[in-house]
Amino acid sequence: MIIPVKVPFTVTADMTKYAGPAFNSNPDSAYLQQKKEELDTYGDEICATLGGRDELVQQLGDYCGVKEKKDISSIAMQLEEDVAILHQGKLVSICFCFPSGFVPRSKLGMIFFDMHLPVADGNILRAASEKVTKLISREGSSFRRYVWTITSLSGLSQHPAYTRPQPHCISDLYFRTETQTTVGLANEICLFFVKVEMKPFESIWDDNDQRKLVLESINSMSESVLDYKNLHKVKEILNRS
Repeated sequence: MIIPVKVPFTVTADMTKYAGPAFNSNPDSAYLQQKKEELDTYGDEICATLGGRDELVQQLGDYCGVKEKKDISSIAMQLEEDVAILHQGKLVSICFCFPSGFVPRSKLGMIFFDMHLPVADGNILRAASEKVTKLISREGSSFRRYVWTITSLSGLSQHPAYTRPQPHCISDLYFRTETQTTVGLANEICLFFVKVEMKPFESIWDDNDQRKLVLESINSMSESVLDYKNLHKVKEILNRS
């Protein structure tokens, strides 16, 4: 797992050009089983497509080289990664089995700017939204970005329906990363892949360099970011441990 922590903490469109694979072509069966459980539980809340966009879903399936591609859920169930499709900057299809605190269906039909309106201290990210949309939708382009947080929920899914346990110490916490990869196709189509990874936070904390980095980063967060990411209690635990 990459530890993509920076000091000071900022909310920016810190994408880098990427030339590697967008998804794991040999998915772990444990990921697929967890995806199935989430789809069985939340169904249309986490997986939906705007009407008339089935052709774009087929293009996603073709890109991924999967056999079963009748809808986006059948494609997602053959990948470790969560997937989404943007067309002309608008989210037209999504299957996020492991969302980070939001209901995926609620983002359907939104442009990049609107999707990030709730993000605390996200003015730089929102200001760059038009430029970012053009970049990631350019045919042949591919970019990668990382997002991280610390949570008391141990599962890959951070769906808002799940109750977050109240943490009391380092061993109650988990380090969560999202590896976000975009692929631009013709006609302003962008494929969006998100690989979610979870790791007991103790393994991060036991490494002196990583401990220092995470602590400095979380201490640099504004109150609004701490509110948005639900990290006030986590910050307290880290600073007294």
